[in-house]
Amino acid sequence: MKKPSPIVEAIGLRKVFRDFWGREKAIAVDGIDLSIGTGEIFGLLGPNGSGKSTTVKMAVGLLRADAGTIRVFGVPPDNVPIKHRIGYLPEETCFYDYVTAFETLDYLGALFELSSRERRRRASELLELVGLGHAGNRRIGEFSKGMRRRVGLAQALINDPDLVILDEPTADLDPVGCGEIKTLIKLLADRGKTVVICSHLLAD
Repeated sequence: MKKPSPIVEAIGLRKVFRDFWGREKAIAVDGIDLSIGTGEIFGLLGPNGSGKSTTVKMAVGLLRADAGTIRVFGVPPDNVPIKHRIGYLPEETCFYDYVTAFETLDYLGALFELSSRERRRRASELLELVGLGHAGNRRIGEFSKGMRRRVGLAQALINDPDLVILDEPTADLDPVGCGEIKTLIKLLADRGKTVVICSHLLAD
């Protein structure tokens, strides 16, 4: 029986940041090999500045590798159609403060070409899922950092992705919120999603 292809595969992945004159300033990622399968929860653990965020940014196509290869769903990360299958929570999320959480998810759903009816359904379900069902009609500018993080997690799931990449998903959350997010991550894996987590916290 043929072994299924990995969802994410990197071989000899390397990324170097350079200064204005093209001189090497920092080697952020140096020869990483990894293979992540369907339904797997995969953790990238390391201190700040160890290259975790750089690695996932290459996986979603925000940065280009200087050497080695990385493939997502069997194709290079700059392949546009696969973006519909990826959900990404960056380390820092930025939202419009004057827009509500529901409107934010509705807008992002529209970018994925979801129908109006599907967007409303998904937005309502996800707000409940991340513990913000009571605050969906509040402006994000009124939210705490932890609440904003929950909106970020909801937006990463709006397109019902097969691959979910979460960069420091428990940042700014209290212990109860951290526990809820970890339970949600397990739920995603149980549903066949592949989850990649970046964290500097050994407990995560």
